[in-house]
Amino acid sequence: MKVEPEVQDWLDSGGWPLHVIGQRMIERAQHESACSYRWCIYDVVRGTRHAFNEHARVPASSTRKLYILVAVLLLIEHGELALSDSVVVDNQKAGVQTCGGLWLLDSPRVFTVAELLKLMMGLSDNVATFYLVDLLRLERLNALSTVLGLAGTWHLSAVPSPALTANHPLSAVNTTTASDLVTALSILVEGAKNRLPAGGAFIRRELCEFGLNSMRAQQDTTAVRSWLTDVDQVGDKHGIGYRNYNNVAYLAHGGAVRIIFSIIVDDLHRIESPMPAFAHARDFIALFSRLLNDYTRLEYPSKEL
Repeated sequence: MKVEPEVQDWLDSGGWPLHVIGQRMIERAQHESACSYRWCIYDVVRGTRHAFNEHARVPASSTRKLYILVAVLLLIEHGELALSDSVVVDNQKAGVQTCGGLWLLDSPRVFTVAELLKLMMGLSDNVATFYLVDLLRLERLNALSTVLGLAGTWHLSAVPSPALTANHPLSAVNTTTASDLVTALSILVEGAKNRLPAGGAFIRRELCEFGLNSMRAQQDTTAVRSWLTDVDQVGDKHGIGYRNYNNVAYLAHGGAVRIIFSIIVDDLHRIESPMPAFAHARDFIALFSRLLNDYTRLEYPSKEL
């Protein structure tokens, strides 16, 4: 999406209330209605939300790595793992994986759990992801979805299948929702208090900070980051599938997280040529993220902190 006069006016506005941003993006979505849009925005300070189709299931792609991060941190909190634990990684065991960097290295070699988490979140490394899921097991990941009420999130496999097509059914992939992604990220921001059954552990602050910092390490120029003038305050995880472009992120100003959000554009295979479908999704998410960042700066200026 090139910066049209209307969009430039939006960017020059200096920031709008959250409900105005949501309405403008609903109107924007109607410009290309062949695909599907879902989002959930949570103002952590005020406890308010704006959402659109937030419970609709979509392919999770690499945003599901957020759930793996949270699940591993919970195991560490329970004393079943430690960030310093060593894992022997053999690239061949993970199959053909070209996302990230471990597949390029000679193996086997040893990594710590902390290193694998950073590689998964920073480089979206699928070999690291495979080994972390191997430590967790899919059953525990799905049990966590049940405990946390993540009704639209289901873990079918450790890493994606290379045999899928753009019109694949949801039953063939890991799935999630915009609402579930925001709930999972809010655990790192607010801890797991009141989200687990009686006796469930609280994720201690230093582990939550480790998780949030690992999201700041995202190495790609993601859609969330691409229209921001300052990316130091953002932590995010994106996921690009055969038919979808997903993002989950937080914006921090003044040393504290202010906004958590997930924006997803699905059914991109329905967009007809010559419209570049994934470029459309990227720019939609980029504009939305920029408006949310402007809102955060407007509502929570540094001088008030």
